[in-house]
Amino acid sequence: MNFNIKSLLSIACVSALTFTAFSCSEDDIPSSTPTESAYRPYHLVIGSSPTGESETYTQGVTVEELNDPDKSFTFNGYGQEIPSTRTARLYTSNDGETVYNLNYGGGDIAKYDYISGQNYNLLLTTDIQAVMGTAYPRWTKIDDNYAMLHNVTTENIYEDPNDESSPYVKTNATVTLARVDLNTMTVLENASFAFPYNEDESTEGIHTFRIDAPVITNGKLYYGVAKRFYDALTGENGTMVYDNIETLVVDYPSLENETTITSTLAQGSTNGYRTPVAHKDENGDTYQLITSGDASIMKISNGAYDTAYGKFDIKSLLGHNAEANTGWFYVGNGIGYVPVLNTDLGDSASSNWDIVRVNVYNKTAIKMNIPLDLWLRQYQWASVIDGKLYMALASLGGVGNVYIFDPSSTSAVGFTTGATLQTGTTDASYIGLF
Repeated sequence: MNFNIKSLLSIACVSALTFTAFSCSEDDIPSSTPTESAYRPYHLVIGSSPTGESETYTQGVTVEELNDPDKSFTFNGYGQEIPSTRTARLYTSNDGETVYNLNYGGGDIAKYDYISGQNYNLLLTTDIQAVMGTAYPRWTKIDDNYAMLHNVTTENIYEDPNDESSPYVKTNATVTLARVDLNTMTVLENASFAFPYNEDESTEGIHTFRIDAPVITNGKLYYGVAKRFYDALTGENGTMVYDNIETLVVDYPSLENETTITSTLAQGSTNGYRTPVAHKDENGDTYQLITSGDASIMKISNGAYDTAYGKFDIKSLLGHNAEANTGWFYVGNGIGYVPVLNTDLGDSASSNWDIVRVNVYNKTAIKMNIPLDLWLRQYQWASVIDGKLYMALASLGGVGNVYIFDPSSTSAVGFTTGATLQTGTTDASYIGLF
């Protein structure tokens, strides 16, 4: 059953408009929106080489197959490659019939029509490097019609622009945003502006270097923010010590009137990695995960951090040091599931991850009793189907299952397992069910 993903590339049949799968044998920011299972296809996605440039493969599945414990899925000689230079960042349309991908490192976005099984047709590709100024932007699907591309560039400023031995002044950060029409894969509005700095921080070398995972509330985009510290004495980036959290806010869709909101009730970044970080609940409030430092969640209401809500300290409820540095998945009615790293046992490269059920309304957290060594640093997506959360979970290079979490259960075993998942190679891991 073992295979090497790289070796399969040579037998992929590719045409100018259609990627033919191979076989060795023959709305607001989407919060895993609930859908009817009768017709909607879903997509199992696997990636290889977690420490470097990864290859990504996908195949279509039905809800009935996902729920069937006698069904086994494999990418051993099966699956459509979604081409990527470094990594593939995928989303799907709400009906599951279309797959969108950002070729991170390749500087293009693409749109695929799902046919069946392992068969996907490439419909459109758009180069976005000229607009974004880089081959490495990030993106987020906003709703079924639009997505946002985003990037931050930085520049260290000295009194003499031509002499870095002259006194250091500050580090400038420039934000570039672009809205993409997913129907035509063309760029609509785009904007570039200086990040609205706290002047005291900027002169100390503290600057924003990344934004990601926006959510729309009341006609504004709320972007999570990561900061970095530039040490002018060494000329290198030093260890960043946060004393607050921050969110970038811009009007949507005009991308104007940039400002920030901050809070000192928590400390850390809010941008995440490849997973949704902020979710708007049924009441119109936004719950945002802190993605560096202690695992915790903050509430944004009426355009500001909610001081009455304070901080939902997940780490303190787990009984060990913990970070939630990727993102989380919201099901509804205050219930969500968070990939959490036990930092007492290892860093983000280790297989010491758990899935934690949280209730953001009553601030409870329950570690789910999943008998797998999980590595979830590159996990991207889980799907809400008929009110339950479906996750494709397997040990790195091992075997796993489709896990179906019941949000109505407060038990550590509040889930069932469906189909078996094979990885087929030692460096492969499931990165999502889309």
